[in-house]
Amino acid sequence: MHEVKGAKIEAGTGVYAPAEDTLLAAEMLLRNMQGEELTVVEIGTGTGALGIIAAMDKRSSHVIMSDISEEALECARENAGLNSVEDKCEFIKSNLFDSIEGDFDIIIFNPPYLPDDDEVRSGKNWWSGGPTGIELTKLFIGQAAEHLKTNGTIITVESSLADSKALHDFIDANGFRIADSEKAHIFFEDIVALALKKKG
Repeated sequence: MHEVKGAKIEAGTGVYAPAEDTLLAAEMLLRNMQGEELTVVEIGTGTGALGIIAAMDKRSSHVIMSDISEEALECARENAGLNSVEDKCEFIKSNLFDSIEGDFDIIIFNPPYLPDDDEVRSGKNWWSGGPTGIELTKLFIGQAAEHLKTNGTIITVESSLADSKALHDFIDANGFRIADSEKAHIFFEDIVALALKKKG
């Protein structure tokens, strides 16, 4: 059993367990939950930890948790029940935004963010973010732009081992700005949680 910001989380077999990056993203999420009746979607929900934290907050009205994995979705459903927020949550099988409709106040994605080298491929595949570690995040941001409300916020995570400069350039080129960030040094890398907002 894991505890993340008051949420009790069980990690199922083959589902990424909450770790330091989850906690960092959770802190950034809570810091940016501003307003009332917030609609939230978590892409790649895994255990559902971040979506559940959003659902536990009284400022949220509806939380979608999506994942491409049936095992992850079942794990998230069980954890939502464990934290008594299942009535506030919806679970959708989706590859990024393929099956997601509507606009949201907050979009969350704690992506695989490590470069896909031999060492990563020989380990757990949920860490693989593509050749430079940002390919999946770039796909996400490109799609998220169509689902974010004007004053909405994207919460995501990056690693110092990935090509952060290229990611920041992509963020800027796609009409977003980094409104908030928080860094933690963990073992051999810096993990950074980002809050992105539309420019203007």
